[in-house]
Amino acid sequence: MKTISNYSFAPVLAACSLLSDLTVPHWIIGGWAIDLAVGHVTREHADVDIMLLERDKHALWNDLPEAEVQITGHGQQPRRLTLHSRDLLLPTEVFLVQADGTFWVHRRGASRVQRPLADITRHRDGIPFLAPEVVLLFKMRSKADRDQHDVETALPVLNAEQRSWLEDTLRLLPRGKTAPLPEAASVEVVYEKPPRDL
Repeated sequence: MKTISNYSFAPVLAACSLLSDLTVPHWIIGGWAIDLAVGHVTREHADVDIMLLERDKHALWNDLPEAEVQITGHGQQPRRLTLHSRDLLLPTEVFLVQADGTFWVHRRGASRVQRPLADITRHRDGIPFLAPEVVLLFKMRSKADRDQHDVETALPVLNAEQRSWLEDTLRLLPRGKTAPLPEAASVEVVYEKPPRDL
């Protein structure tokens, strides 16, 4: 598996450059988002993950030059797409997520967590990335070494409000590796604090 070993943001910059013509919002997510939150690369990465609203997926085909990037997915309605381009330094995938108006929405069964899209957005040197507490929502209960590393890296940079949201939301989630939302009850978490860019 190809990894970047010089601990630079070059793979992220390459992906952002490729997506610079997009007319819809997108976010760097996963371990790279944690590194952007702390301001430096803390571990090796095997790929680059990007989040895009499912309702905006048409922009991948409408806005990006076909000669420079090809897009593939699996199944008739894939939630994860792979970008292919000689300009990319690492494998790059786009994860499609749901939104309701101006709110990001994460559903599991009858339950959902939601926050304003503006509030989950952070920037570092012009690079948009997912707020670290939202990234940690999907990493806190993972046993993978890379996820535990990201948790240990990100927790110290969370402020009191970010920690409170993460703790309150995790209380709603059953124990397990991937921390899915409970399916038995209908629970809604809304966080409406205005964002602060880094």
